[in-house]
Amino acid sequence: MRNIAEIYKREIKFYFTTPIAYVVMVIFTAIFGFLFYRNMIYYSNVSYQLMQNPAYATHIDLIIGIFSPLFSTNTIIFLLVIPPISMRLFAEEKKSGTIELLFTYPIRDIEIVLGKWLAAVTIVFLMLLLTVPAPFLAFSFAKSAEWGPVLSGYLGMFLMGVSFLSLGVLISALSENQIVAVIISYGALLGFWFLGWAVDPNSGKAIGKVFGELSIITHVNDFIKGLIDTKNIAYYVLFIFTMVFLTLRVLESKRWRG
Repeated sequence: MRNIAEIYKREIKFYFTTPIAYVVMVIFTAIFGFLFYRNMIYYSNVSYQLMQNPAYATHIDLIIGIFSPLFSTNTIIFLLVIPPISMRLFAEEKKSGTIELLFTYPIRDIEIVLGKWLAAVTIVFLMLLLTVPAPFLAFSFAKSAEWGPVLSGYLGMFLMGVSFLSLGVLISALSENQIVAVIISYGALLGFWFLGWAVDPNSGKAIGKVFGELSIITHVNDFIKGLIDTKNIAYYVLFIFTMVFLTLRVLESKRWRG
């Protein structure tokens, strides 16, 4: 644990002594804030119009009107901002030659991977934490607060974001150039994104259902709707574990090849 903590502190220090963390968090928060503001204005206008007719007033729903579309759009924002967080973790170490120096220390590969991965996960967590005032602001104008769907949406966003990140860490371990790593990460994430679109999962064909289950985006939809299904949690946990495991294998291969 001590070695993991040392790697973690080293990576966190780098994130916050360079513009990477600040730029990513500012961009993410700015886009999220703009979309939240736009949804609030639209919801307010629609609510006012519906309130003119009591028969339609019961159709007003803060979750459907603001947070469901906000979380859905957030998947695209994550696709844009996650790869820059992971691109340098191992690619920069290889380019500068410090990866060989790490291998000379009395530290295991699993400790190196977990220390770097946890530091990057912290950045994703902080990004989401910066958006927490949004639901408090929205619910301050509502008669009742439905926190269940919002918390479910945040859980889905976090699991999806960490999954994106874990894939990016693996690609960084395979690359020796940050630009190459970020480009391949975008391509790989888009591949998992479009996987569910290859064949209609509702067509009844087995291959469509398989592709739908493998798609990294499909499993976040239930969270956005306020449904926490163990199947979706298991998918993201297994995806994250697999990416971290493969990253470890890549490092071990690098160590033995010298």
